[in-house]
Amino acid sequence: MKISISRTRLLSLLFVTACVLKLLSLLLTGHGHRLTDNVLSGLMADLLLLRVIIMIHGTVKHYRMLRESRPCEDFPELLLPALQQVITNGKISRMLATESTLMYYAFFKWKKEENAPVTSWYARKGLAAVYGIFIFLFLLEMAGMGLLVSRLHYPVLDRILLAAGAYSIVFLVAHLKAVLSRPVQVDATGIYLRYGIVSSVYIPFAQMAAIHDYRKAKPDSHTVHFSLLKAFEPCNLLLELKQPLSLHLLFKHKPAVRQIAFRLDDAEGFRRMLDQQLTS
Repeated sequence: MKISISRTRLLSLLFVTACVLKLLSLLLTGHGHRLTDNVLSGLMADLLLLRVIIMIHGTVKHYRMLRESRPCEDFPELLLPALQQVITNGKISRMLATESTLMYYAFFKWKKEENAPVTSWYARKGLAAVYGIFIFLFLLEMAGMGLLVSRLHYPVLDRILLAAGAYSIVFLVAHLKAVLSRPVQVDATGIYLRYGIVSSVYIPFAQMAAIHDYRKAKPDSHTVHFSLLKAFEPCNLLLELKQPLSLHLLFKHKPAVRQIAFRLDDAEGFRRMLDQQLTS
């Protein structure tokens, strides 16, 4: 019987073996042998680096193939299936895709898309100012908490709070840039409904029951709101679905979504366009 094993699985197996050997060395000698520890530490680092390089190479390869076959989809929508071709664990691949998307929009995404088949944007007017205020408040809070905790002589807590504040700022910057650069798009069979880095879903016209003015609609427990700052990003549209939909919001999973509430600049024009599609 022929036994085959992939390169990534072989590297993972060798990495686990090196970890076990180092643990056994520590347990048997109490402090470990200097030569053994150095060799095993170097082997673990090399194997982990090779594993990461192979994973990145495979992800880039699949991403380029998907980008050619799915021209209407953007970076987050293509990155996740590309990662899932390399990492079979769904939770790990989704977590890596989310964090990679966050870093991409926070630090690398600056150029606006040109000539995209755009229908509308999410709350483009004034949204940057609202998020700018929250980022400024986070900076003030980080400065105040840093001064307070430093006087209490808790360096670990100071670093934790600093890291949490910095991550929150990076998240808000990435989400804002993603909101402004990821418009709702319509093709011949459905719409790409996006909300920054929080969520992205493709909904065929055949799956839609109706589109309502949010002020006159009745959201329920099966309604998902595409809005982080609800008081400053009030939804103005509610899309009702014929069948429940499974939806991922960052690290949360909504298994039975029947309505999606969101905000668009030209809500009335979008609703008329969608009504024509649903009644034709």
